[in-house]
Parts: sequence; C-alpha cells; structure tokens
Amino acid sequence: MQNLSKLLLLVASLSFVATEANASETIAINPTNKAPLFDGRCGNDEWQAATKIEMPAQASVYLMHDKDSLYVCAKGKAEDYAVIDLYIEHAETGHLYNLHASAQLGERLLTDKEWSKNEWWNHKDWSGFWVPYAGNEDTENGKRTKFLKGSHREVQVLRKKFVGNIWNIMIGVSAVNHEGNSQAEFSYPEKAVANDKSTWGKFSFSE
Repeated sequence: MQNLSKLLLLVASLSFVATEANASETIAINPTNKAPLFDGRCGNDEWQAATKIEMPAQASVYLMHDKDSLYVCAKGKAEDYAVIDLYIEHAETGHLYNLHASAQLGERLLTDKEWSKNEWWNHKDWSGFWVPYAGNEDTENGKRTKFLKGSHREVQVLRKKFVGNIWNIMIGVSAVNHEGNSQAEFSYPEKAVANDKSTWGKFSFSE
C-alpha cells in the first residue's frame, strides 16, 4: 500500500512537471536520429520521442528535430482535417512567417502591419503532408470536392530557413470538430495572436 501511494505521488509529480513545462518560457524540442516518414500519421513509433503538446478537443501537436530540420505533426480525431499553421519569427529580420498546410501548402510573410497574399505551393525550405483529395460528392449546387478526414498534418522546416537554436513560434490547429463546430480553431500558446509575436512561445533545439 505504501509503495502504491509512492507511485501515485510520483505520477502526480510528473504530470505537474509536464504542465509546468508547457507553460514555461522556453520549451525544449526533443531530438530524433531518424526523420519521420510523411504518411499522415504521427501516432506511431517514429514520433514517440517527440515533444508533445496537448490541445483542446483531443487535438495534439508533436515536435522533434535533427541537425537539419524541425518536424511538426498535428493530430486530431477521426472526423477532423487537422489543418496546421506554423507562425515563426525570423530572428535576424524580425519578419513573421506563416507556413500553412491544409488541402494546399502556402507561405505568407508579415513585414509591416499586413500579411502578404498566400501564394500556394511557394514553400521554400519547408514542406508538408497536405489534406489528401478524396473524390467528389453531389450537392444541390453540383459536384463538390471531398477531402480525407482523419489524416494528420506533418510539416518539415529546414533549420537554415530560420537562424538560431531558439525560435519564437505560434502553432495553430483548425478544422477540428468541437462542441458542434466542425471548424474550431486552437492555438499554442493558448492566447497567442498571429500578428503579435510577444504572445508566442519560445522553442529550443536541444542538441
């Protein structure tokens, strides 16, 4: 009984540490020695070493890195599309980048007060697993394109795109089913704002 009490106390302590780590100023991104296969799945063994961030509506985000790349995966439920937006500050220029993966990949840049137009497939030094095409369906307004639900959104960013070993990042996950809304959006940090880099989180590459 005493051993069981000690075990429960240890589990509670570890849970507290994980909660504190998510709220800390700098989050360490775990290293990996093997690049993941981009197959729309981040719940398998190759992502086990990743730093995991829990989000509402059973969504979660995994982050890991090697010497060349940052790997990010957004996981939702079977009925979710799990669209991901990575917002990353370039530490030298101060410019803010939005790397977007939904049915298409696109990149935007904030250089002053406005985001540039999202030009699709302009993803230099990064790529991702976009939402797969799943055929067409008949509607009252004619045929409509269908996309596959339940796959996970994987993104690879070459570290040479952004300088330094600590990056200022905001993560957005959208197209998530939550409380009757099929287009719910969540961000990490929770109250982060895309246009305000001071609300973002610090992420470090642990070598």
